[in-house]
Amino acid sequence: MAHPSPTRSGRFGAPAILACSLALTGAGCQEVTGGTRGGPAEVVWRTPVQERFAGTTSVPETDGQRVYVTGTGVAAFDVQSGAKAWQTPRFTESIPTHLAVRGGRVFAAEATVWAFDAATGRELWRYAPDSDASLGQSAADDRAVYFGTRSRRVYALAAADGAPLWTVRLGADWPHDSPVKGIAAAGDTVYAAIDRHYSPNGFYSAGVIAALDRATGRELWRHQNGTGADSRGIIRAPTVAGRLLLAADHKGSAFYAVDRFTGEEVWRTPTEPGFAGPDSPPVVADGVAYASGNDAYVYALEPATGRVLWRTRPAMGGSVYHAVCGGAVFNNFQGLGILDRQRGTVLGRMFDGDERVTSGFAVHGDRIFLLTHQAAYALRCP
Repeated sequence: MAHPSPTRSGRFGAPAILACSLALTGAGCQEVTGGTRGGPAEVVWRTPVQERFAGTTSVPETDGQRVYVTGTGVAAFDVQSGAKAWQTPRFTESIPTHLAVRGGRVFAAEATVWAFDAATGRELWRYAPDSDASLGQSAADDRAVYFGTRSRRVYALAAADGAPLWTVRLGADWPHDSPVKGIAAAGDTVYAAIDRHYSPNGFYSAGVIAALDRATGRELWRHQNGTGADSRGIIRAPTVAGRLLLAADHKGSAFYAVDRFTGEEVWRTPTEPGFAGPDSPPVVADGVAYASGNDAYVYALEPATGRVLWRTRPAMGGSVYHAVCGGAVFNNFQGLGILDRQRGTVLGRMFDGDERVTSGFAVHGDRIFLLTHQAAYALRCP
């Protein structure tokens, strides 16, 4: 049975910095002081990037040795120094939104799926799927890389040589092609997030999460968020959090959780009305789920119930990506918001000038990595 949705108390205004502690009973809002524009995260290194990587809206990845970024190819930077380790030739057609890194390999999925040696950038193999896979988030383990295409196919390829292990087309009776937006893997299951289109252009859609057997691709269950008429959607893979999958309803303006063994919805927490919904699902650290959205708020949620522990508006711009590093939550609103994890107070803001944050984040130890339209950065987290 689903838990009741957390309630809100009153109408939130538009101060630049606002935090609210909300319980199921609906506590009030309070302004947060101490919102400075300083830089609490120390810049460890800054490496200028070529135009083909500048301004990418993709998500960096790291294996603790190098940071990998995608533009019209893949580039790798040394984690400690920021020196460029290698760079691949251009992709054939598209720019992947995500990379997958596992077992000394970097996987990039677009019109072609590529595997590169993580240390040298040498191409190991390539594979041509049925359609473009650049819109989705891939996942990998020591056995396989998993990805989806615009035609709602999910693939598993052998990590070693790219040989197909299985492929499945979801929604065989759906009238419109619907892109697979992301893959998450845990235990013996692969979870595919699909933006199910009810109109040719996807204006009317519903967010679908399908659980697939990791070994065979057999569908185990399917959860659909919305009917199409109410126009809901999903554009990132869910976050695996214990028994739950945490997801973001991009059109329905909410975060929600699904039981990853049954497919039943457990809770739903609305974001501020009047804005597009969140792009990215919550991330979990030390028993708290952190998230941000296009309503310009950063949230701390109780993962089991969706109850809002605090929410803060560090800037007026909406946020696409967020991450936890050290004692802080980072969010990307073109600038960089940095908030205290425990209280939600604003520690500071960075990149408020001409140089803007464009990418998502990768985290390793006490460092967070990101891209602007000029350079790749490593910051030491507070």
